[in-house]
Amino acid sequence: MTKANSYIKYLANWITTYCKKAKISNVVLGISGGVDSAVVAGIIRKHTSLTLTCVFMDIDNSALDKKCVKVMEEYLSMSIRHINLSNSCKALAKQLGVKKPITVSNMKPRIRMTVIYSIASELNALVLGTSNADELYLGYFTKFGDSGCDIMPLANLNKSQVYELAKELRIPKIIIDRAPSAGLYKNQTDEQEMGVTYDNIDAYLAHKKIDNESVKIINRLHKNNLHKLSLPVKEILKIFVFNF
Repeated sequence: MTKANSYIKYLANWITTYCKKAKISNVVLGISGGVDSAVVAGIIRKHTSLTLTCVFMDIDNSALDKKCVKVMEEYLSMSIRHINLSNSCKALAKQLGVKKPITVSNMKPRIRMTVIYSIASELNALVLGTSNADELYLGYFTKFGDSGCDIMPLANLNKSQVYELAKELRIPKIIIDRAPSAGLYKNQTDEQEMGVTYDNIDAYLAHKKIDNESVKIINRLHKNNLHKLSLPVKEILKIFVFNF
């Protein structure tokens, strides 16, 4: 048994145990067409007895995203629920008077989070997340968006380890080979937006030597996004001084 296979079984058992303690047998997962969500889906579908609902929430997603989701349906031997939210997102942005591209980009994962939790509520299910260790360290996610979940199976895995699990799970090649992308805007890729490669992030987290420019970028992103990894701030009072 390979290390990757052992870890897959460990994750499957950990997720199952957590759900049993919560007395829940249903889980919901947002499928993007990328490797992270594919790995989580593969673990649940092929290594647990949990009831999995997969949802593809289309907000101007690429043709490649849609092709990969179709391939995942075949791989998982199950239907993936398709919900087109493009018009809803545009209508909300218009109503709010949103103009900044970054604001519109971050609206997408927050809308998806609202939808996935609404579905989970109807099914009495827990929501599975797909963030990996690289993304969490850099804060490369939308606060209260794609980070919103109940269970985060890949949180302790760097990107290369996620790919190892993908190969062990025999995730379709088209998904493994594509450039990682959050799909926030046309032709976007993670590495282009971050300004650093996943290989360098992996090496940095493993305390290996990388070029100085990459170190600066990683440290800057980590520092700037620390607020995403914390609960909302509140003042801590030594004595409760208010009377109601």
